[in-house]
Amino acid sequence: MAAVVAMAAASLVLWAEGEGKAVAQPKTAGRVIENLNLHLALAGMKAAEAPRVMEGELVLSASGPYRSVAAAFAHEGFVKLHAYERNRQGIFVLAYPIPLKWESGSLEYRVIIDGVWTLDPANPERVSDSATGLELSSAAVPCLSDLHLGLYRILGDDGRTARFIFRGAKGESVAVCGDFNNWDPFIHAMRETSPGVYQLELPLSQGRHYYDFVYRGEELPDPLNPAKAATRDGKEVSVLVVE
Repeated sequence: MAAVVAMAAASLVLWAEGEGKAVAQPKTAGRVIENLNLHLALAGMKAAEAPRVMEGELVLSASGPYRSVAAAFAHEGFVKLHAYERNRQGIFVLAYPIPLKWESGSLEYRVIIDGVWTLDPANPERVSDSATGLELSSAAVPCLSDLHLGLYRILGDDGRTARFIFRGAKGESVAVCGDFNNWDPFIHAMRETSPGVYQLELPLSQGRHYYDFVYRGEELPDPLNPAKAATRDGKEVSVLVVE
């Protein structure tokens, strides 16, 4: 984290409480909360409280006669402001999605209240950054897996290598078949990287591809890929587009 903060050290020095410098008001737009439990929890808060994790998101809150409240996170280089929304009880609330596969165990941040950068008044947990000497608010967060429908990025950073993952019983023979191998169930066998987890990385050409997993003699669509299509004979297959 120190390396991230160091890149913004020159700007951070101006944010210390002792400087009392005001900056531009947060301009980030509110995000629609689709999870009902999370929405009700935010709407029902009657007082600011210490950070907590709910439905995979970090919940922050603030209470006071403020015009605006926002948060900026160390792992984002403190360059993006996440605006709180005021609920009907007058409490400023923010639900921040915890980054997937975040292994550090905590998120460090500063809050911006009416344009002034400061620590989170509702959070007693703090860490000192060795690069700047500033204190940062710190919130404990879990490491969330991305192996869920709609969350897993099948294509790698190069934009063309498919990273197929299938989970089943251990010790099985699993393969990928699709239009890229003429639906042959034997060409692209997957490797069991841990008990019951099978993986294969496969470069694909540009275009729209259709594929399935071959497991115990059956062709199954990808459980991690929400994009589906039906063949002429009614079989469901997964769809992957390489730009």
